[in-house]
Amino acid sequence: MRPVIATTFDVAIWFLERARAEDTYLQPRKLQSLLFLAQAHYAAGYNGRRLMPSVFVFDDGGPMDPNVYRAFENGRPIYTGTPIGEAELAFLDAVWRRYRTADALRLDQVIASHGQGEPAIQRRDGSEITLAAMRRMFGADRKTGRSAPASAPRVMRSHTGRKVTVKKWTPARKVVHS
Repeated sequence: MRPVIATTFDVAIWFLERARAEDTYLQPRKLQSLLFLAQAHYAAGYNGRRLMPSVFVFDDGGPMDPNVYRAFENGRPIYTGTPIGEAELAFLDAVWRRYRTADALRLDQVIASHGQGEPAIQRRDGSEITLAAMRRMFGADRKTGRSAPASAPRVMRSHTGRKVTVKKWTPARKVVHS
């Protein structure tokens, strides 16, 4: 089955641009973890479908797409991206909002806790983590057994970054005196 987004570079560049827009530095290992989490959550939420054409391995530093890691090794490569669809942008935004405050070590712990019993994660020897394993890891809440949501609900924010609350407006009732 064809991935939804043409290349992993498009997703990596999106995460880098999002971090830059929030004036934060995105560490290479955190970028790798975010790519892995995006792929895993997408596979779990969309019946095993690939978000992007990536192969992830797991070593002492956590999950890694070796091709993206090598391409970004000396900084951001010169790359002309392809447009990402609205639904996929909303999905990536939800992944970003969920994990943006966690550092690379915390993301590794999150992934390792979901991956208990997965051989590649147990060994940390650079073995490949299959899409089926990602789907198993993030496909259901271990406590409730319910499927994990594909994306978090969208939260609108004002220009200051504060959450926007909306109240239903109803017109004032006219009082008629007889």
